[in-house]
Amino acid sequence: MVQRFVNKKSRGKLEFDSRAELMYVCRADTSYTRLPRAMHRHDDRIEIVFIREGSGHHIIGGRLYHTRKGDVLIYNGGVLHDESANPNAEMSVYCCAFRNLRLKGLPKNTLTQPGESVVLNSGNHYAEFENLLYLLYTRVDSDDRYAAEFCNQLLHALIVLVHSLGRENEAESRTDDQDLGERIKHYIDEHYLDDIDLKSISDELHVSHFYLAHKFKTAVGCSPIQYLIRRRIGEAQSLLINTDLSVTEIATLVGYDNSNYFNTAFKKVVGITPNSYRKQCTS
Repeated sequence: MVQRFVNKKSRGKLEFDSRAELMYVCRADTSYTRLPRAMHRHDDRIEIVFIREGSGHHIIGGRLYHTRKGDVLIYNGGVLHDESANPNAEMSVYCCAFRNLRLKGLPKNTLTQPGESVVLNSGNHYAEFENLLYLLYTRVDSDDRYAAEFCNQLLHALIVLVHSLGRENEAESRTDDQDLGERIKHYIDEHYLDDIDLKSISDELHVSHFYLAHKFKTAVGCSPIQYLIRRRIGEAQSLLINTDLSVTEIATLVGYDNSNYFNTAFKKVVGITPNSYRKQCTS
């Protein structure tokens, strides 16, 4: 028998003003991840995504990340994110969502400090993440009397593991391109339902539209108009999943007067029609 004692140097702990409450855990394979999930956000929760296999492109908070197996993605509450798998990568992920977390010194439903990376590679901790999320996934809907308590304790361990991993990663440094990209992104996020184009955005921000387009793509990874379209389509995806509104009504709500044009734009981004997307995601 070999006894192992707690390392007395590892006494650090997170300070909570309120503990997180688990909402759901899902495991998504290629049949789901092959469909892009355009710009969307969750104001009432944090999501942690763990890439088990494959690779992709994720825009989080206006910054493009080339993601790969073993990456841990943090979507803080209220932060826009966009998810696309590489077509031939067969991406599979775990996603864990929780609410009501408040760490000392941070806003509610925020796990990272400003400037800290929101994409972390698990490295040698890959198996720990996979095993922990597997346990959560298999126990979250259990009929066991203490299943909820058990899962919330596992969630606490996951939060500590993510926070510890963050300490091993260097803080991100911002560039002038990212600062301008953030200004452009903020304007589009505020006005994406309006009739705006590249010229109106550049006029509002007092920069040439050539310069604006170049700097935005450098910072975010796509053109301002592509971002605008994905912002609208992402909102449409949420409405298709969460409401009974007709496709025509949704098209109008997200800034398209012509439902045929909306259907074309949706299919170009997602790969299938709005009706097919609704059927696949709600059946």
